[in-house]
Amino acid sequence: MTITLITASFLGLLFFYLSYGVVKNRFRAKVSIGSGGDEGLENAIRAHANFAEYVPLVLVLFGLLETQGVNEYLLIAMAAFFTVGRYMHGLTFGKFEGRNPFRFWGIIFTWVVLLVASITGLVLGFNLL
Repeated sequence: MTITLITASFLGLLFFYLSYGVVKNRFRAKVSIGSGGDEGLENAIRAHANFAEYVPLVLVLFGLLETQGVNEYLLIAMAAFFTVGRYMHGLTFGKFEGRNPFRFWGIIFTWVVLLVASITGLVLGFNLL
């Protein structure tokens, strides 16, 4: 499961960075639980939580698809788009006034990969090819 391992490793580095951002903002705002109404801390918490909401399921899907022998180029493409999307979303969360194009495309990449991986899993699982 080399593709899943490499993807999880890149995403693990981002998760570490997002976790550090929450801790740094907690110290700055002097808040140990919740956000205390601090916008910077709230953004850090949401960026971290959004990552934690999507990444585990997609990594499980990648691992299962990889063990089922899905085309490695398809899996590499999905992993690359997903990883880039998560970086775009996580690193720019709360950094723009108004619309954030990186966050927008980051979630689009995430949703497309989640959808393609899920459908691919169903096709393989039900042996439809």
